[in-house]
Amino acid sequence: MRKLVLFIALGALLAATLACGGDSNGGNGGGSTTGSQLVMINNSGSTVCYVYISPTTDTTWGDDWLGMTETVSNGSRRTFDVDPGSYDLRAEDCSDNVLAEEYGVDISGTVEWTINP
Repeated sequence: MRKLVLFIALGALLAATLACGGDSNGGNGGGSTTGSQLVMINNSGSTVCYVYISPTTDTTWGDDWLGMTETVSNGSRRTFDVDPGSYDLRAEDCSDNVLAEEYGVDISGTVEWTINP
């Protein structure tokens, strides 16, 4: 059910982005050059399958920034391009277990987010 809701939300986001003339990356780190980056370092001992990066003003987590097929193995890192601002961050393993959750993270320039066990 959760995947269906995320799929519907992603479709709505894509439609809105295309209607506004934006790129098809949805702002999820697909090559935009905003000047700010979140570098997630996975030292959790597990594979990260879901990453949520949501402005602190949002009431929901929004879409998974890794998409349907990407994962981040233990010991690896992944860089996300974001607009400068304050964000809530969440990482989950492939069984939807929360590995890390942080609130009110100010991102300007390059910020590292290390996920530990």
